[in-house]
Amino acid sequence: MKVKVQYTTLIVKNLEESVKFYRDVMGFKEGYHVVTPDGGQITIMNSDSGASVELIENKNYDVGMYSVGTDVDNLEEVLEHLTENGYEAASPVIPTSVGKQAFVMDPNGVRLCLIEHTDEYKKKYM
Repeated sequence: MKVKVQYTTLIVKNLEESVKFYRDVMGFKEGYHVVTPDGGQITIMNSDSGASVELIENKNYDVGMYSVGTDVDNLEEVLEHLTENGYEAASPVIPTSVGKQAFVMDPNGVRLCLIEHTDEYKKKYM
């Protein structure tokens, strides 16, 4: 079972302002940008070390840290392992534009996003 922290997701007030901060002040590079079906926007900001910050502007969520994103090689296997250890997914498995994901809460209430990326995504971005 492979689980690798990939990024931290932040809900931001102003995406343009946040992109400018992470790019111009912190030295991150813009990855890809997505407009979500509910009117939100997402921009991935990549660091030189490989970790990323996912910036989301969406009025449906409170500003602040949303989740820690992890890349998993087999989502069903990870969810089964969590269940065997007394943890349940905090969401159903959801298809996304980059694969499929589910959320789980750690013992402190921190939301972890478990993502199994498509092979196409991995070839392009990982």
